[in-house]
Amino acid sequence: MTFSIELPDRDDPIWTAANGFAVRSDEGAVRVTGEERFTIKVTGVQSKGQLGVMEGIVAPGYSNVPHAHFGEDEAFLVQSGRFRFVNGNETFEAGAGDFVYIPRGTRHGFKNILDVPSKMMVFYSPGGMEQFFVDHGMDEHNFDPEEWENRLRTDTALQQALAGLNVQMLPGENDYA
Repeated sequence: MTFSIELPDRDDPIWTAANGFAVRSDEGAVRVTGEERFTIKVTGVQSKGQLGVMEGIVAPGYSNVPHAHFGEDEAFLVQSGRFRFVNGNETFEAGAGDFVYIPRGTRHGFKNILDVPSKMMVFYSPGGMEQFFVDHGMDEHNFDPEEWENRLRTDTALQQALAGLNVQMLPGENDYA
């Protein structure tokens, strides 16, 4: 195939700079946060602040607290199962193969509406929010649900981390009805 466009010189680093990377299916830090198990695939540090990516397995019936991010957009790619999403004052459902985009400043949340674990990819742009899960999620081999609940209520570092994320929790009544 021939193009009639001007190309950079062959000694330009654009031809040789291999700045991308691959994360294999069995790679990434695994953290548990209550009823969610996340594998952090890409951190903001790895992507020079551009992107954060996590792969999550969400327990049957679990829902997170609706919230809004003010520093990043968030997107979801449902890989299996079915989720109900809060989007502002509305809800909608998304299933395997569906992509959901939530711009910063938008109240949102999700609930696994099936009786089986469901899987999704989570994307943050710019990256950085995923670091919360790396730093504060529990190792899956040592996960204790009671300890996690106690940490949410009493761990000053965890509460300070949440406060410093530029995220506002916005629970409502019957969010996922």
